Amino acid sequence: MKLPSIYSLWLSAKQVVLRFPLQVLAAVIATGICCYLADSHKGAIEEEYLSKIILICNLALTFLLSADLYAEANGFDVKRKWGFRLLILLLCTGLYFALHPIRFTSDLYRVAFLALTGHLLVAFAPFIRKGNLNGFWQFNKTLFLRFLTSALYASVLYAGLAIALVSINGLFNVQIEGATYIRLMSVVFSGFMTVFFLAGVPKDFEALDKEEFYPKGLKIFTQYVLIPLMTVYLLILLVYEAKIIINWELPKGLVSSLILGYAIFGILSLLLIYPIREKAGNGWIKLFSKFFYVMMIPLVILLLLAIWKRVGNYGITESRYVLIVLSLWLLFMTGYFLLVKAQNIKLIPISLCILSALAIYGPQSASSVSKYAQVSRLKKLFASKVQKDVLQREEVVKYLVDRHGLTAIQPFTKVNLKELEARMDRKRKRNDFYSLKYDKRDTALALLKIDKELSAMERRFITFVTAEEKLVSVKGYDYVIEIGLYQGKLEKILNGKPLLIERQISDAVLKVKIAENVEADFDFFLLGKALIAEYKRSGDGKFKPLRGLEDRYSLPQESMSITRQLEHYELTFVASSIRLFEDVKEGARKDGSVSFSGYLLIRQK
Repeated sequence: MKLPSIYSLWLSAKQVVLRFPLQVLAAVIATGICCYLADSHKGAIEEEYLSKIILICNLALTFLLSADLYAEANGFDVKRKWGFRLLILLLCTGLYFALHPIRFTSDLYRVAFLALTGHLLVAFAPFIRKGNLNGFWQFNKTLFLRFLTSALYASVLYAGLAIALVSINGLFNVQIEGATYIRLMSVVFSGFMTVFFLAGVPKDFEALDKEEFYPKGLKIFTQYVLIPLMTVYLLILLVYEAKIIINWELPKGLVSSLILGYAIFGILSLLLIYPIREKAGNGWIKLFSKFFYVMMIPLVILLLLAIWKRVGNYGITESRYVLIVLSLWLLFMTGYFLLVKAQNIKLIPISLCILSALAIYGPQSASSVSKYAQVSRLKKLFASKVQKDVLQREEVVKYLVDRHGLTAIQPFTKVNLKELEARMDRKRKRNDFYSLKYDKRDTALALLKIDKELSAMERRFITFVTAEEKLVSVKGYDYVIEIGLYQGKLEKILNGKPLLIERQISDAVLKVKIAENVEADFDFFLLGKALIAEYKRSGDGKFKPLRGLEDRYSLPQESMSITRQLEHYELTFVASSIRLFEDVKEGARKDGSVSFSGYLLIRQK
């Protein structure tokens, strides 16, 4: 086999740059930013802006590729081609300022819909106004195989280079930081893989219409991988449907994933074997196609029932919006392929692309529909006096604030929430957005006079440590034993007697047993609770924040110590750190949220 020369590789790369200059530029920018972000010492604001640029570069790549393919297929001149490119760049610039996916979950869904729309556009852009179904299939087959090849080459290249770095590190004692591997991954998967994929994008669309080549591997993959997987999903679903009929109960939400899996594998299978459906010896394909769509009818009904149950209980959310749209789309596609003889497979990506685009912005979008549904639900919950409904108010408020910001609850208060939210964003701009999110939640709950039930994710941890400028004093003691943060049972010999040290993690207690009858317990739950109470009383007088972290405080050794007097021994445990919830309560002892480490000092009397 003849290996490609450096010159031929250079010519190939040059052709890619000349044909897709902005796509290559987007890949280079995204790669550079990923390499820059490999170091973790970045501010939250800087990370947000740079992460958005990476997302926009990925969106721009697919939309620009769609525009270029459309222009090439229709023979546009350079001016018209660059006109399309400038429109896409303006669109992506507007999206950069409009989207805030780190701050609002609804924008994260918009990014996903935009990405799906862009990828689907690439699938049919060259065939919007011309080209037959064979050319359309051959084009997407080429893209599919090129993507798999690119992913394989990139994976092998990264693995080989990463092993080389590990070898250099081990053989020559060269300290290679973890960030180096992240940068390498960015260069290979974002840079090399993108350029390699673009080099294989077909350009002769008329030749694709005439191409008859069908990779045998696709048929084997479909027959022996996709169809068996689809069959497994179908058997599970049929048994579950029988169980529903026998027990006469509504379906569970999990069934939605299985039905969608069956639909995806089935439609993908039919698309992969589409060109050979009429050839001799492939009569099973028509039978399989008819069977697949006939079985979709009861499954779509089951899917709609599962969605109806969830929506009836909790209202429409973005994820349920997606399920509703997909179920209706599957119902439409099932009817189309069962009833229409002259079937057009281009309808699959085109219809999905339109639905995905409609879900991004507007009154019919996923964000608008889910926001309206949850606001309506919240109004009903406020009007209800049932205890269950009262408890659900908090969850709905959190949902609205997380996805749409404080302005989502404007109908429930006279406070100008747009100005309030802007002030909060400016005030907390130097801090991370996770803290800001919880502050907005608290503000919303306070404005609506809803008692907050703290979850483990929202409760603030406080850590107390011994003063860093001092060493632990062991003066007057005979022995010292270090107890690590994750230390379990420890067995020693003390003056010929067995010494057992055992951590009771769930109770935040350290048990020390000497011989058989001498025992002592060190309760760090009570110590931590006392420190929290003293912290709230004294403020910052005694408790000194460390390195600007508001939840980490330094205390003298005597405040972090517990002493137990035994008949022949004095035991003192000096905690080097105690970590627990700020709102710790006696009932929280069993939740395992208190952690500690330190030194056990032993003095024989």
